[in-house]
Amino acid sequence: MKIPIPAMDWRRRLDDMFDFLNDIRKSSTREEICRHLLFYTKRFGATNLLAGPIPPPHALRREQIAHILLDAWPEKWSERYFPNGYLYRDPTIQLVSRGNMPFLWSELDTICNVAPFGRRIMDEAAEFNLREGLTLPFATMEGHAIGFSVAGEKLEPDSHDRLAFQFIAAYAFGCVAVLADVKRNTRPARLSPRQHDVLRWASEGLTVDEIADHLHISRNTADTHLRLVRERLGVTSTIHAVAEAFRLGLIA
Repeated sequence: MKIPIPAMDWRRRLDDMFDFLNDIRKSSTREEICRHLLFYTKRFGATNLLAGPIPPPHALRREQIAHILLDAWPEKWSERYFPNGYLYRDPTIQLVSRGNMPFLWSELDTICNVAPFGRRIMDEAAEFNLREGLTLPFATMEGHAIGFSVAGEKLEPDSHDRLAFQFIAAYAFGCVAVLADVKRNTRPARLSPRQHDVLRWASEGLTVDEIADHLHISRNTADTHLRLVRERLGVTSTIHAVAEAFRLGLIA
């Protein structure tokens, strides 16, 4: 028989959840929202998160990346995942597109028939400390599917954690969508011609070394340009910089 949670503990948990909602409401950047969310999810083991609308079928790599709105995902995994076309063969994305209920990745085999390539994707994700995850499917008013995933080495959310985080994630996504619209309608950051060049080649999937070779500059110079691009766009990863630049029309 399951022992009920004392009323005072429920009240404490409810107050705790509303504190996080208030922190998210006051956030002025997507990176700040990510930090609040990860601080909350670390209680059940999640150390990374990724969220955004699911791109239309056959979207190019740039378009896929441009749909990311919250990004605290291992960059090395993203650099493998998008260029190799994993998005549409990822079993978690397939379930989100079908409008599935929230699920743990450990539940995949009981929910659907995971294809061998899909299993390979999940196994490769584990190499980047994304061994266990929780995915929350949402939908916009227009019916567009949204995926919101948190992951880590070991996730142990109880039923309250799962329910509370669904509410927090939905609220956070609404806030980040508003921030994205505001940023899209403001004057975009100005990049130098060389910064634009390195960003454009990064959007094509080139590594720092490959960008340096292509532009006949040193690796350190290419890396410095990419760092300045991230600073001017207010992001922390090159993948996120590409997404921002695509949304802002800095690259096409």
